[in-house]
Amino acid sequence: MNACSAGRRRALGPAALLLALCLLPEGAAPAAPFVPAPCKRFESLVAKAEPAPPRTDDRGIDVLSYDLELVLDPAPGPASGVVALTGRVDISLRALRGGIVSLPLDLVPQLACDGVTRGGAQVAYAQSGEELLLTLATPLSTTAPETLSIDWHGRPPRHGSLYVGMMYRRDDNGTPLDPADDTPFMFTISEPWSAHAWWPCKDHPADKALVSLAATVPADLSVVANGSLVAVTDAAPGWKRFLWRERYPLPTYLVAVAASRYVTWREDCRPATAPPVPLDYHVIARDRDRAEVDFANTCAMVDVLTGLLGPYPFAGEKYAQVEVVWGGAMENTTATALGQFMFTGDRRYEQVVAHELAHQWFGDSLTPVRWSDIWLNEGFATYAEALWLEASQGPAAREAFMRQIGPARHEALFVGAGTLADPAPILPNTLVYDKGAWVLHMLRAVIGDEAFFRFLRDWTGDPRRAQGSVGVEDMIAAAEQAAGRSLDAFFDGWLRTDAAPVLSLVPSPRRGPAHGPAEVTLRQHQGTVLTVPVPLLVCLRDGRRLPVTAVLTRREETFRWSVAGQADSVVADPGRPLLGRWVAVQPPLLAVGEAAPNPAPATGATFMLYLQQPAQVTVDVHDVRGRKLDSAALGTLSAAGANDAGTPWRWEPPRQVPDGVYWLVFRAGEARVARRVVLVR
Repeated sequence: MNACSAGRRRALGPAALLLALCLLPEGAAPAAPFVPAPCKRFESLVAKAEPAPPRTDDRGIDVLSYDLELVLDPAPGPASGVVALTGRVDISLRALRGGIVSLPLDLVPQLACDGVTRGGAQVAYAQSGEELLLTLATPLSTTAPETLSIDWHGRPPRHGSLYVGMMYRRDDNGTPLDPADDTPFMFTISEPWSAHAWWPCKDHPADKALVSLAATVPADLSVVANGSLVAVTDAAPGWKRFLWRERYPLPTYLVAVAASRYVTWREDCRPATAPPVPLDYHVIARDRDRAEVDFANTCAMVDVLTGLLGPYPFAGEKYAQVEVVWGGAMENTTATALGQFMFTGDRRYEQVVAHELAHQWFGDSLTPVRWSDIWLNEGFATYAEALWLEASQGPAAREAFMRQIGPARHEALFVGAGTLADPAPILPNTLVYDKGAWVLHMLRAVIGDEAFFRFLRDWTGDPRRAQGSVGVEDMIAAAEQAAGRSLDAFFDGWLRTDAAPVLSLVPSPRRGPAHGPAEVTLRQHQGTVLTVPVPLLVCLRDGRRLPVTAVLTRREETFRWSVAGQADSVVADPGRPLLGRWVAVQPPLLAVGEAAPNPAPATGATFMLYLQQPAQVTVDVHDVRGRKLDSAALGTLSAAGANDAGTPWRWEPPRQVPDGVYWLVFRAGEARVARRVVLVR
């Protein structure tokens, strides 16, 4: 649609793979305003086939904690590209019901189980496919926690459609910053269900547990993991042991460890409205100078997000950003992994930093109870990028970002891409990132800023949900509570269908009085009727342009706005993007302006009539009860001229007509327009 004219808008973390990330152009200046660019993709990281996901039932158990003891040996070197891993895990768990003697855990066949014990007694086990099947001599207790200890070893394979798990890399597979540097990296990326590619567990997001992780590595390396560093001790000659402990429950896909020759520094971040957050940075020495530039706004992001969402969810723990050698980023709880290629020294990947930080609220604290709700992670974190841009660069940067992840990137507007209620594949899938963010952007327009930001803060801060597992039904309930009304129609259309709005706009004619309402009629032409916030401009004859939003909920609706000035037209706003497309429709043969004045005195009221072509016009007068009181033939009127002046017609009420409300119905061919007038003598 045209604007107003004279006289008349990584890894993203899986945020794993950066398949969904819009990156700034090469060489973008750090101080430049956000300018979206085409997506950078990393298809080489995606495997050809996806193994069956782990079972989704509760298996009759609730895991309370995992205590991991790992030995990570990079000795195999780049020729093998894998880590030699020896491990032991103590799993504290309880039975959810009686009679549990058969217990399936998840473990890839490339890792060999060396034994399982329960209270010092051996437990029978067998490996089949990607399951480790335990057979207990007596049922698990339903009243007191029990501990199963499992030993295993092997070389963890690259796993799943994202080709992840525990990885070993010596350098970036792009252009190495220093080809002579063979710094080893051992690290894990486990989303969505690749944790069992390196340790035996119940690999499902719904069962969150406490985790401690000890890793023994060569003494020239350091280790970063979830939570707080408890101790660093010497192990065998030439080796060191690092013990980390996470005090908050987390799902298996967010358990992480990374080891390299890191240099480390800390920033004491003190947001304005929340407790301090220690910010830790771990990169190799050659990348430090660039990383300091790329991470420079992290504390400012913490300030913005804590102001919008409430305190950092992992109080008393650090937020770390850790260099790895991979083509993406991952929001591991309190220890985000960032691919080496992002350290450029010009902040071109700053949106990734904001995205992964936001995941500490969306995904790490509030974890989806089922993978089909993954957009609660990715859509919210992607919209947090827009909120950061809005706070740091202004609304225009936010709108540029939303345009890029909407109509600019997705020409079909997600039609045929599946639904957010059941995305397939789970990851990588731009749907859960981009459409998920757009649903939130439209929700904000539908319920208003005050209710929307109350919803965000309640969603992340309610103690009944924080650090727990949530589903889309919980999110909808929170949004409805903030809005004070049902939002079923909005969410049903945008989450459970792949429909996109196809809209037409029929502006009303110019108004005669100096002060009067602006009016426009909107129509939806697609099959499924959606709730659509439509950004528009009211154009005034004095040149002003007033932004308004029409929330379209039916097939066709007419909207009116009172404006201080003479309205000329209402048009689509080119400065604010719409997740929909416009189509041109033939304007109606007849349009009629509002009565002027209204209420009308004894001398009556004037109506401006606008015809697309010459036609005979008649008018009928009805009282408020619908009774026809009078009719008149106005003759054949000419079409509106180039200046869109229209033809005035004055209704002069007969003396016997009492004061009250009347409806005048104008007809030209098949066109019919009704106008209301109040008579007050």
